[in-house]
Amino acid sequence: MSAADESKIDKSVNGLKNLITKILVEEGCRSVGMIDVAIRAGGNSEETKKWRPLLRRVRLAAVHLQSQNLVTGIRKGKEVDIKTTKGVIRLQLHPSQTV
Repeated sequence: MSAADESKIDKSVNGLKNLITKILVEEGCRSVGMIDVAIRAGGNSEETKKWRPLLRRVRLAAVHLQSQNLVTGIRKGKEVDIKTTKGVIRLQLHPSQTV
């Protein structure tokens, strides 16, 4: 991703919600990690100062999407509540959203 592409990504909660759904729907990914979303929004994966602060907003965006039954949180192969679960959580489309 170029620096120009990085600056185009909206890093607000709504922008991150759009990024999550774009990755899952338009790009056809089965699941995506919240860290991967933060890195995508923040830029270079080796520059943690850019993407690490975005993790809380990514989590909040995921909680909003889960409350609307758009995504599901997965940890160790089981569906979890994103808001209360700690650790690494992957996001995937809610079963009602799959074609």
